[in-house]
Amino acid sequence: MTKKKISNLAAYVACIGLVVAWTANAGLAANKVNYSGKYSLQGRKTTSGNETNSTLDVLQNEDGIEITSVEQGRRTTNRYPLNGSEGDYTSPGGVSGKCKAQLKDKYLVLESVVISRPQPSAPPVRIHTKERWQLSADSKTLTVKSDVEFPDFPGDISAVVGASGSGTQKYLRTENP
Repeated sequence: MTKKKISNLAAYVACIGLVVAWTANAGLAANKVNYSGKYSLQGRKTTSGNETNSTLDVLQNEDGIEITSVEQGRRTTNRYPLNGSEGDYTSPGGVSGKCKAQLKDKYLVLESVVISRPQPSAPPVRIHTKERWQLSADSKTLTVKSDVEFPDFPGDISAVVGASGSGTQKYLRTENP
C-alpha cells in the first residue's frame, strides 16, 4: 500500500470514528428524559368525594431537579442533586431530612430520609421514601411509584406500616417548560 492510500485510509477511519462518537453522544442526550413542566394529579378523591388539587411544578437541569408540590393548599419545594450528593429536604408535613436523585435509564429515582418522633417521649424513627418517576412515550403522563420504609422497625412491622404510604399515582402534564 502506498503512503497516500494509508493516509487516505487513516483519514477515512478517523472520520468514521468521529461520526460514531458523535452519534453515540447525540443518542445519549436524546435518551435523557427531561421532567420539567407542570403536572396535575389525576383520579384521587378526598373524603368528601371531590378530586384533590395536587400539583407538581418541576424544573430540571444538569445538576439537579427542583420539585414544588402543592397538596391541599400546602406548598413544599425541594431540590434534589443529580450528582450523587445529598440535598436538604422537607416533607409535606414539614419534617426536615436529606434527599438525592438519579436518572436511571428511563426513570428518575428520588429518595428522601426524614427522622420523626411519632410521640414526644418515643424514640426517633427514620422514614425512607423512594419514588420512581416515569414519563409516558408522549411525555403527557407522569407515573410516580412510591415506596415507604421504616428502617428502624422490624421488617414485618416496617412492611405493614410502609404499605400505607406506598402506591402509584398518575399526573397529567398541564404545561411544558
